[in-house]
Amino acid sequence: MTELNLVIDGAAAKNIWHYLDDDAPLTDAPSIITLTRLKAEADSLASRTAPLGVILHADGLGKTDQGEDVRELAPYIDQLALVALHFPIYRNGRGYSAARVLRQEFNFAGELRATGDVLYDQWAMMNRCGINAFELADNVSLETFQTALGELSGAYQPAADATRGALWARSGK
Repeated sequence: MTELNLVIDGAAAKNIWHYLDDDAPLTDAPSIITLTRLKAEADSLASRTAPLGVILHADGLGKTDQGEDVRELAPYIDQLALVALHFPIYRNGRGYSAARVLRQEFNFAGELRATGDVLYDQWAMMNRCGINAFELADNVSLETFQTALGELSGAYQPAADATRGALWARSGK
């Protein structure tokens, strides 16, 4: 397995998780599986003691044009320590909505990881939506990541974080 350039909660981190194909055996290591496998093996996974994560795909991957529905995680949310949101291309924003649903509706407190086409000018908004872990390109430094998070001083819309939007600031409420 190749090393990831991983940032969790704004700091460089070692990746302890392993992405597993649907036919790969589960081990005692922290494992990230597909939603398909999670649903198919839910009963046996319920007794698992090792940390479990799931990857949610925002593209079709043979399922639907809209990708996998984050609300399908509802019955399993208490079993999950990590949800990886895959951004297949920079202009696919379904992961932002999924992050907000996980944080605000499901009260998911575990690691919420952005994978795939994760770009500089999107990191701050991803973080505002509740994503706290990022798989970055090998050539991205921690300093570059931290600079990107601090570039936007205000926000236009509410998100999963505590920052109020510009409309609230303007009205004084």
